[in-house]
Amino acid sequence: MSKKEILLLSAAIGFVIIWILDLRAGTPPEINTFWTRIFYHYSWLMMAVGCLFYFQYVKQIRLKKEEQQKPQQPVIEEKDQKKAARKALLKGKK
Repeated sequence: MSKKEILLLSAAIGFVIIWILDLRAGTPPEINTFWTRIFYHYSWLMMAVGCLFYFQYVKQIRLKKEEQQKPQQPVIEEKDQKKAARKALLKGKK
């Protein structure tokens, strides 16, 4: 995971915590209706969701870049089934 991904994930968690604390703190007395109370705290939740979406976007870009940089290895098929099974078992024991 890159530093950018770690920071985005941390920011999202932080925004969720701020949202929860803000919900528990209450609202100003001039905000009366249910929807205005919800929208008063809504921005913190949307910041967290935005950070999570951007985290996924950055992660997908990093994975694609790593996949392109990885050298393409040709797949060699074993003609002998027993030899292939033995090789697979030995590979798993390491």
